[in-house]
Amino acid sequence: MSGIYALIRPHADAAPDRIALISDSEGARSYGAVVAGAERFGHAAQHRLGLDVGDRVCIWLPNRFDWFDAYIGASAVGVATVQANPAWSDKEMRFVLQHSRSRALVCEATHAERASRLADELPDLEHVLVVGDEGVPAGTHSFEALLAAAPADARHRLRETPDLFVAGLMYTSGTTTGRPKAVAHNSDVQGRQVDYVEMFGVEPTDRIMFVTPLFHANAMGAWQCALGYGASAVFQRKFSATNFWSVVDRYRPSVLFTLAPIVNILMGRTASVMEHTNRFRVMIVLGSGPNAPAIEQRFGAPVIDWYGMTEAGSGTYTRLGDERRPGSAGRRFPDSTMRVRRADGSEAAPGEVGEVGFRLEGIQFGGYIDDDEANEAAVRDGWFLTGDLGYFDPDGYFFFVDRKKDIVRRGGVNISSIEVETALRAHELVADVAIVAMPDDMLGERIVAFVVCAAAEEPTLEMLRSFAEADLAHYKLPDALMIVAELPRTASGKVEKFRLRSQL
Repeated sequence: MSGIYALIRPHADAAPDRIALISDSEGARSYGAVVAGAERFGHAAQHRLGLDVGDRVCIWLPNRFDWFDAYIGASAVGVATVQANPAWSDKEMRFVLQHSRSRALVCEATHAERASRLADELPDLEHVLVVGDEGVPAGTHSFEALLAAAPADARHRLRETPDLFVAGLMYTSGTTTGRPKAVAHNSDVQGRQVDYVEMFGVEPTDRIMFVTPLFHANAMGAWQCALGYGASAVFQRKFSATNFWSVVDRYRPSVLFTLAPIVNILMGRTASVMEHTNRFRVMIVLGSGPNAPAIEQRFGAPVIDWYGMTEAGSGTYTRLGDERRPGSAGRRFPDSTMRVRRADGSEAAPGEVGEVGFRLEGIQFGGYIDDDEANEAAVRDGWFLTGDLGYFDPDGYFFFVDRKKDIVRRGGVNISSIEVETALRAHELVADVAIVAMPDDMLGERIVAFVVCAAAEEPTLEMLRSFAEADLAHYKLPDALMIVAELPRTASGKVEKFRLRSQL
């Protein structure tokens, strides 16, 4: 027995009444109830739906308890989960369902009609399971009824799973090309989280809060950390900056597990009285970088930054008590195989920018599903190449520079889009900004700034160049300015720069 079900079940057996999940919209659920729901779903998947080891069930749900029934229950019987964004369009869902060859789909009643139409179009999709009381369309299954029909001894009727199986498919955000890639997670990786005890001393008494969607790796890390160590996970059905501090005040989480774009939204709001009474003893904010000191000062808790990704897991983090180096994502995890490589595959010297790679045997990366082109580009000589550029300083602190494809190559010089964005974002008239490259016959590429205004007054290109020249060399200043109402972002806050490039 392996996977996340095997990781959680001992906690349910030892303390079934301990609180495992706390939802701002559904209340609390105990470890015993979490495991019982998973076992009922596992029984239904195996005996009622006929799903075998290696088959796939797509979970198209927002943050709610039923998501855990399906995800953990699939793990219990060796069925792989495909995690879908509830905001995806029919076109996006059709691609993922067809690409993953999912045999079952779990969705809310509000998506039932759309799911039925997709099932009519996709021969592999045999079962649609509908969550909710609004009514179940003909040809679909009631999720609640399937679970209720499972016998009391469902645990003992679950098949034995292999020691190693494909437990889940996570689709990348597709911010580089616009086409998401399916990353396979094996059962040993699914249940093997980084050593959170070393990172922040997680205890069973902790309440770990996340607000990202459950399909996202950030939420996965948070709740698997909590349930893997017998702690509690606190979550919002959907992130709301307006309600965030009232949820914190009500449930008193001790750890916040989130992303920099979400914290930036909170930082941009007027301070709440409740934010000063929070009980966070640590805030894990991926991508916080140079903003970490300001976050710590505002919210009164130490910040841990972290570098990692869906494919490779965790690479580096900022240890509590270590010297903070502005812009650094800390030092390697003890078991991290992450290295910065030159183009010839050799390890880069301290301070030398190169591509970040992870040794394959250290991350169990099984490749992108049905995507030979992506695998050929990403895997070389036993290494997974991330497409990220960065460097380690002489003391082993890692600094992320940019995505390779987001580097602007102007006049033969590489310019980090992130460096330019950081400088421009400090202007009082700039609420948000993204830098992309525009092809140019003379210089190869020029720098274009897409800017969201912070006020009714629009900044001019001359204003921004004059403002940023104190921080940037002249050749790094933007060549063109485009004012936009908003930047296209994924659900996790990443800017979809391929959409901006298409406008050029």
